[in-house]
Amino acid sequence: MIKLFRNIRKNLLAQGKTTKYFKYAIGEIILVVIGILIALSINNWNQERVNRTQSNELLRGINKDLDQDIAGLNRSIDFTVSRLAFLERHMRKSDFSTTATDTLFKLFDGTARPFTMTVLSYEKAKNLGISELCSNDSLAFRINKYYTHTLDWSTLLYKVQYDEMTSLNAYWVKELEGLEFEFNISFPIPYLQNSVERRNNAIAGIMSPKGRNHIRLECNSHEIVIRNHRKYLEIAQGLRKDIKDYLAQ
Repeated sequence: MIKLFRNIRKNLLAQGKTTKYFKYAIGEIILVVIGILIALSINNWNQERVNRTQSNELLRGINKDLDQDIAGLNRSIDFTVSRLAFLERHMRKSDFSTTATDTLFKLFDGTARPFTMTVLSYEKAKNLGISELCSNDSLAFRINKYYTHTLDWSTLLYKVQYDEMTSLNAYWVKELEGLEFEFNISFPIPYLQNSVERRNNAIAGIMSPKGRNHIRLECNSHEIVIRNHRKYLEIAQGLRKDIKDYLAQ
């Protein structure tokens, strides 16, 4: 093609048709420019298609990560609701004379249920330098917010609750006098208290103002976790649905 254009120009010059030569040369330049622009457009289109395919694959990965988050949040909520219901059921009492000894000791067993967000696909997108995972600006903003703002708050929430449960358990074990606890150790250490003494001392600890305040604090901590985890669950479920809808377009 280039050789053909060159021959045409030579013929025009040989025939002394200078004006036609310049017009032809300009036309040839325009054709070359158009060809370059078309090539660039095709290249950009191919690159956009590759980027879109990669982004959609990452979005599908994020949806799988959200599946894990939703399952983890449901487990955390169920566990915490169960623990709170147990405390409510027994701490409404003012008389523990008929409460089983094992149940009394379960009142001292404060536990924080960990919830860890799955960030594999989002971190992969960041490592690949992909700042916008989709063309929907609102959805892209919500994805980024979930893996920054919500992640930070959920991490802080667990740390606060874990510290509170550690402090509460330390009180029962270290500060509550006259009560021996059972620990999971490799050899038995016999109780120096008889079962009646242990039971009475457990009831005394539960009935004391300081002991009841510690149990109130645990209940308050669980209510905060339930409230926040339900909010995170709603966010995760909504985000998963909207990502699925976006991918289905």
